[in-house]
Amino acid sequence: MEPSIEARNLISTGKLRDAATLLDKELTKTKQNDDIWYLRGIVSLKLNNYEAAHECFERALSIRAKPEYHKVIGMAHLEMFEFKQAVDSFLKASELDKKDAENYVYLGICLVFLDDPRSKEFMEKAYLRDKKKTKEMLVSFYNHFFAKDPSIKEGVKKDLKKRIDSIS
Repeated sequence: MEPSIEARNLISTGKLRDAATLLDKELTKTKQNDDIWYLRGIVSLKLNNYEAAHECFERALSIRAKPEYHKVIGMAHLEMFEFKQAVDSFLKASELDKKDAENYVYLGICLVFLDDPRSKEFMEKAYLRDKKKTKEMLVSFYNHFFAKDPSIKEGVKKDLKKRIDSIS
């Protein structure tokens, strides 16, 4: 089986250490396979080794610029609440793939945290590209960050949830 396919199978089944071993072995054979570097970055990210993940993604990008590489770097920055860096990565991803609604949702979310009025523009772009995906991502984001946060007043939560639910 091709190493990248085998690694993807291991990652999808949660066998991250096995995937890391396989990918590290493959990287000793070839340093110029962007997909192997990308997958190694995914494994590092899932193991919460952000520094190693970032290095792997940068290596993948140095070999070939793909929107998904920029996107996953942006997601890693978003996860660490590094919103400015996340915006930079999502902007690069959206320049390479102008049809990906997810990039625009992530951009909108990051810009909300930065109190940047462009957030509305990117949410509208996401909505125009894929209404259903945009709403799903907003619901997931709300549930993950706001729904159970005791520091946010219930009235604010209800209003936000109502606004998300009104998206058709």
